[in-house]
Amino acid sequence: MNVWAVLPVKPAAEGKSRLAGTLPLPQRVRLNRKLFRHTLATVCSVFAPEHVIIVSRDPALLGIAAAAGTHALTEHGYELNEALTQALRFASPQDGLLAISTDLPTLGEEDLRAMLAAPGQAVLAPDRAGRGTNALLMRPAGCIPFSFGEDSLTRHRQAAEARGLEIGIISRPGLAFDLDLPEDLKRCPPGLLG
Repeated sequence: MNVWAVLPVKPAAEGKSRLAGTLPLPQRVRLNRKLFRHTLATVCSVFAPEHVIIVSRDPALLGIAAAAGTHALTEHGYELNEALTQALRFASPQDGLLAISTDLPTLGEEDLRAMLAAPGQAVLAPDRAGRGTNALLMRPAGCIPFSFGEDSLTRHRQAAEARGLEIGIISRPGLAFDLDLPEDLKRCPPGLLG
């Protein structure tokens, strides 16, 4: 089974708005670009670039994606689940699809390999609070609707249960730690903020 990786990413000037009181806009733009580059490099160490899809409204990030040999799609709307649905057109009914957040500063190749090796048709990687979904693997692609947002873990699980799908839950620090709040900055790898 082919598996596609999809990275939806906000424009660098719009991401990490909850850090506005801590980081001025130029620093947040640099941070968002570094997070994107880190995630893209990690994903491309596991997936062939031609099986990686970037969906964004940011021309600079799409340029980075295209230079890496990935599919760079201009996002049609402004909503995460719509952006992910837009990427589904690349996958055939037999393909799998891994949707992954780009704000995982400690994400490693081994985290992605663990997701791919996990059993289940819907494999969920929860955030640290156990409420959000930082990565979602669907086998096949589109077997459940994208339901990212508040309490997405519950919604994704319920959608899979309603369809009688086998669910896998994978908890790994690299998948669970998403950079959202000012206190999270202390846990970031050196150089991410420089």
